[in-house]
Amino acid sequence: MLSKSLIDKLHYFSFGLVIFTIPFPMLLNNIAIFIFIFFSLLNIRRVTLNQNFINYFFFILFLLSVFSLTYTCNLESGLKMIEKTLSFIIFFLFVPTLNISNEQINKILNLFVYGCLIVLFFFLATASYNFWSTGSLYIFNPENLVNENYFFYHRFTKPFDIHAVYFGMYLVFSSCILLYNFKDQRKKIKIIRGLILILFAVGIYLLQSFAVLSVYFIVLLFFLTTLSRRKINFKKLGVLLIIILMPATIFYQKAKVFDGEVFNYSIEEDVHSRNWNSLNIRLAKWECALEVFKENNILIGSGVGCTQDKLDEMYQKKNFTIGINKRFNTHNQYLHYLVTLGILGVLAYLIFLIAGLYKSLTTNDFLLFAIIAMITICSVTENIFGLNKGIVFFTSIYYLILLRYEKE
Repeated sequence: MLSKSLIDKLHYFSFGLVIFTIPFPMLLNNIAIFIFIFFSLLNIRRVTLNQNFINYFFFILFLLSVFSLTYTCNLESGLKMIEKTLSFIIFFLFVPTLNISNEQINKILNLFVYGCLIVLFFFLATASYNFWSTGSLYIFNPENLVNENYFFYHRFTKPFDIHAVYFGMYLVFSSCILLYNFKDQRKKIKIIRGLILILFAVGIYLLQSFAVLSVYFIVLLFFLTTLSRRKINFKKLGVLLIIILMPATIFYQKAKVFDGEVFNYSIEEDVHSRNWNSLNIRLAKWECALEVFKENNILIGSGVGCTQDKLDEMYQKKNFTIGINKRFNTHNQYLHYLVTLGILGVLAYLIFLIAGLYKSLTTNDFLLFAIIAMITICSVTENIFGLNKGIVFFTSIYYLILLRYEKE
């Protein structure tokens, strides 16, 4: 029979494996999650309910989703969505059962950095090999009829089929982990961390996501404000300002193209129209999503599993050809909850974000601020809880950060 101390160690290692494999293909991460669940069940007696409201959001969201199965128009799809969101319950219940110190929590967070670093190197190596073997930076994508650069956006993350925005969020949070307690490291470690920070900044640039660049800029500015409360080393401040300069410059360049014409669109234009761009196509999706919300129960929404069916119907009704062909989701987490769970769902989401931001600011918690800011901003352009890559990342990291308060 395994001793209690050995079970605790294996439990700790299993969760570290979950965090480390987040940037890797989902199969590896799923295996790690099953191992973590196994050791968590051995510590099931440690399951306790925390008194803090912000711990309960994902649990509340799961309950609202389960309740919505009673009125959804597509029960089969709804059950699949519930299965996908089981991570909300798994990490809510089992992360608090970990018998680990704050030092071990920091080690787990560092594992996430190492995982992201390995994957980033792999993407860079793959893009370089493709360039070397083909003699061209570009490859033609027959789906959207454009030439894609091996080193940019979705083509860059294609080897693992990770959405560019998700990997961008991973790199931003990894950068925050490197900055966290940076001053407590030895000089050699600081140099290594500084080089990795620069490499991650390059990776964030290559991913070309406006939302990711925005949150990167904001969390770095927040970190600068925390420096003002410490003894400022101007060399370190200069390095940080250089790191901030890159996303700030890209942010400005991307913002400049947002003139009036970019916002204009005709919803009936076909998939090959050159008038579509990444912004106005989202506006068209949001227009349809709001119409779906108005046509259904505004208090409790259309129900889990029914949202995509309702959107497809609206695309047909408005003759949104590209939406019909590609079966777009809302590409906005706020609108997704508004359509799926109604005002109750989006209200719960907003309260969670406000409470999390308030706690991070009142406790000066840089990592909590970073994860909540990331959820808040990236929710505007993506359904970040629509894929396992987003669900597992945010829920596991979120509850790991909150676990530090129980260890203090």
